Amino acid sequence: MPEPGASASEKSTTSGSRIPPSGRPSSSAFAEQTFLILTLAACGMACLLALLPAAGHDQMWLLYAARLVLHGAPLYGPRVFETNPPLVIWLSTIPAALSSLTHIPDTALGKFFVLALEFSIAALCLRLLRIVRPSLSRTALYMLAFVYVTVFAVMPARDFGQRDHLLILFILPYVVAAAVRAQAKPIAPPLAWLIGVLALAGVVLKPHQILIPVALEATLLLWKRTSKSPLRRLSLLRPEIYAMILSGCLFLLAIRLFAPFYFSIILPIVGDTYWAYHQLTFWQLIGQSIQLHILAAIDLALFFATGWRKASTVTSFLLIAGLASTLAFYLQGTGWYYQQLPALSLFSLALAFLLIDLAEARAARSQLRCPPWLPKAAAGLGLLALALTTHFMDYPFTADRSFQVDTPDPVFFTGLAPGTPVLTLSSTVDYTIQPIFKYHLTLGERYPAFLMLPALLRSEDPQGKPLTRHLSPARIAQLDAMQHRFMVEDFQRWHPQLFLVERCQDPAVHCQVLEDRHDDLLAWFLRDPRFREIFAHYHFLRSAGQFDAYVPN
Repeated sequence: MPEPGASASEKSTTSGSRIPPSGRPSSSAFAEQTFLILTLAACGMACLLALLPAAGHDQMWLLYAARLVLHGAPLYGPRVFETNPPLVIWLSTIPAALSSLTHIPDTALGKFFVLALEFSIAALCLRLLRIVRPSLSRTALYMLAFVYVTVFAVMPARDFGQRDHLLILFILPYVVAAAVRAQAKPIAPPLAWLIGVLALAGVVLKPHQILIPVALEATLLLWKRTSKSPLRRLSLLRPEIYAMILSGCLFLLAIRLFAPFYFSIILPIVGDTYWAYHQLTFWQLIGQSIQLHILAAIDLALFFATGWRKASTVTSFLLIAGLASTLAFYLQGTGWYYQQLPALSLFSLALAFLLIDLAEARAARSQLRCPPWLPKAAAGLGLLALALTTHFMDYPFTADRSFQVDTPDPVFFTGLAPGTPVLTLSSTVDYTIQPIFKYHLTLGERYPAFLMLPALLRSEDPQGKPLTRHLSPARIAQLDAMQHRFMVEDFQRWHPQLFLVERCQDPAVHCQVLEDRHDDLLAWFLRDPRFREIFAHYHFLRSAGQFDAYVPN
């Protein structure tokens, strides 16, 4: 950034060569070189942590479900049981369809799709930033590039492409646009409509995050800096809002036409059973998200310490959106890392703008200079980080190392031909879907986890943690019959040649979302005479790790 007290010729180098008349690089040039080096190092870390490893389990399942939908399986029907709104499946059909045409793995194409989205969102947000902060220095832009790559490509790691990762990318332009509106600056109507459509897409991916636009709109209504502007009275009558409402209506219509079972079957089931997945207390949630709360505390402390009235509108709205997203994280109640990504991203960006504002204020008083050794130190630090990551993640990558599946034990899949149907009785999606992709098998069930089972086990035998939701006996019986029927139908449809059962009844095994209890999952299903008849045609093969294997007689 340009330094106060520099000569006119030196200041002119802030947008040019950055070499003052003395022939030596300026402090600003050293700062730019530092952030450029850090950005390149972050790109390398993104390759090691997010792009080269196998995709995450949820991303795999969504791509697998998209394949089935493209081949005619009705979404939310007997072959594809999914709990989320259909937009994420429809988006997943893009890489799945391209994969069938190009024979490039859909997981790789999915990552390229996310990278393209990240570049597009970055360009859109930069255009909005130019409106609200036209004097942003080149040093600040390089710093934001480093932060952007770190936040959206390094920090997600294996959750690159998760719904929570995608939703914050879709919503981010809306956050920056709110800062533009707070300063009564205009946004071109086509751009505003695009921002609204993107924001609606983000909310649809994770409805809890509707708290972000709600919080931003409430803040705009109360924003004192525009209290004398017509914008304050008309803040709810903007193209972004119209776009969200219209695209929301079109999305509901699309569900009604193309995925009607979502309203009639999925929503009631999720409403009655998903409570079993968020059993953490508030303080347990805090314990599972220490990094999120430390980052939020640093942001708020710096925000108030430097004078909240002096903070830029971009900083303020990023903080407000981060707080709203944190509340959405609390509402989900699972403590899972990927559900923290929206709030972590917003707070990280807010911290970047706080530091930029602080640096520019100190530079204006000639109190901040970048030492000439800093670019070399950044290069050394980046190389060290890349080397350590390469070493501890067992690079160079081989196909086997990039896709490690230790549970269930690989011995179960030895000798299975590609396309062999496998059914895994487990509450963990990872254990079910990852072997399917690694060994090119067929998923022998409609959903890679038994969604209703944890709630049914807790309702029928309330051991362990106290119940947070009490279902009526009639509803429990209805869900019980449905879960048993699904299991029987899946066996009849796919005829699995390998049936894996997680031994949750073993005291040494702690099944996901059932960690506080030890249920015999197989015994629960054997209560159904139809399933007993099917299972009579299977025999025990072997045990390995926390799974037992059964195969047809």
